[in-house]
Amino acid sequence: MKKVSLLACAIMLCFATGCETESIDATNQPSNISSLKKASKTGSSVYVSSNTSGMLGIFNIENGSSKMIGLPYADADGVVYDGSRDAIYHVNRSDSRLVAISNISNAMTGDMVMPTAMGPTSFTNGREATYYNNKVVVVDDVTPGRLSSYHVNTRQISDFRNYDVGFEVWGIQSTGKDLWAIEDVSNVLAYFENFHNAPSGDLPATSEVAIEGLVRTHGLNYDESSDIMVLTDIGSAGSPDDGALVVITDFKNKFMQAGDGGTISLSDQIRIAGDLTQLGNPVDVVVRAQEGAIYVAERAQQKFLVFDIPMDNCNCEPTHSYDFPGASALTTDF
Repeated sequence: MKKVSLLACAIMLCFATGCETESIDATNQPSNISSLKKASKTGSSVYVSSNTSGMLGIFNIENGSSKMIGLPYADADGVVYDGSRDAIYHVNRSDSRLVAISNISNAMTGDMVMPTAMGPTSFTNGREATYYNNKVVVVDDVTPGRLSSYHVNTRQISDFRNYDVGFEVWGIQSTGKDLWAIEDVSNVLAYFENFHNAPSGDLPATSEVAIEGLVRTHGLNYDESSDIMVLTDIGSAGSPDDGALVVITDFKNKFMQAGDGGTISLSDQIRIAGDLTQLGNPVDVVVRAQEGAIYVAERAQQKFLVFDIPMDNCNCEPTHSYDFPGASALTTDF
């Protein structure tokens, strides 16, 4: 019991002081989604990576327009947006480098954009990425699993720190100085308290919690304003139609109640799954409560999908479905 209590205090402190976005009272969840839609936002674009086409998709969720821009590499994964510089940082798997692309909002359909900065070759199997305080962390999905952190701007990318985490990693997200990570080939979500202050070397997770009913997760995204976590379930990697999304409202309380080594039960989840969803291998996800929407990179069906945030389990069609070859990761500028 002492271990769970200390963990609860640590996570509560993270949510109270370590996060960049102001939280709202968890007792209002999830009925506050409509009011959050009125909040101001900085942009309206979703950026979608491809690991086959050498293209970056930019989808405007307000007017329905889209742009496809060319890249000098075919295989890409994690992508993060830097609003202070109007830039993206992109995991270039073809060359095993993190790259920067500046003035991204000014790119036009058909443009071939060139990186303005390239990092060192520090990973071999790059997957997702996350941004915090002029640093980008990239997943190296190898055994036993590594995370590489870089100092970044649009002119220079340099090594910062490297971590051995003891498990294969796929999706990650920073919330302030802390970090959430997916344990690949499992249903486990890991939490690293004060990750960005940790020195290089072996780094065990602060807490690991299983998600009941989830077969194999890849993507995760936590919306601090609404306290909603969304995880993707790719099911069997070889099956094109058994994917799902797991939505967990009142997330911080449920995670703390589960405790290290515990489980978040099916009764504490909302699932989007079934033949109408077009979900096969959803590899990345972003949830934005202010839009009432979930954005998905669907690899097996090769699509960019948009869903309404559900209130109950559903076999529901996406509100928008766009063909996008090799969809591998996504981010937003809002």
